[in-house]
Amino acid sequence: MAKFALRDWLRKRLDKYEERYERRDEEFASVVIRNVDALSNRRALWFYLAVLLASNTLVWFSVIIFPRDIKQAWEIVTNLDDKIAFLIISIVFGLGMWLTYALFRLKFPDLEDPDFNNEMLASFSYSLHSTKRWRVWLVSVIGGVLNVLLLIFAEIFLTAGL
Repeated sequence: MAKFALRDWLRKRLDKYEERYERRDEEFASVVIRNVDALSNRRALWFYLAVLLASNTLVWFSVIIFPRDIKQAWEIVTNLDDKIAFLIISIVFGLGMWLTYALFRLKFPDLEDPDFNNEMLASFSYSLHSTKRWRVWLVSVIGGVLNVLLLIFAEIFLTAGL
């Protein structure tokens, strides 16, 4: 009897744990979808571009103008907690990725969820569009990685040269 009670108790706790993480994943997905959908509006897209470009430029200027201070701050942060360092790298990566994606949305405004219902060869058009969307997201991720790597190399070059 105690064996079944323990199993039921564990099952209830695991179910609550899974529900909590599923809810968190759904909330994160809704935030991403809302931001991606906002980029279909041209005015919002230009606003996103301005904010992302200004933020990324601010990060670059801080690395170029104050390389030693940035290096000291980075050493303090990494000695303090690795999670904070990971968060900072994630923010810089996210700036580069979303900036690249927003630039692609200027070129391809109908990138997300077009309507192919009334087209002849709709499945072929959907397949082509899906491939294009996958490539845009891949290049956006590469843009974020390049942003981080170039910032790291610039930081290393500037602190080694001073």
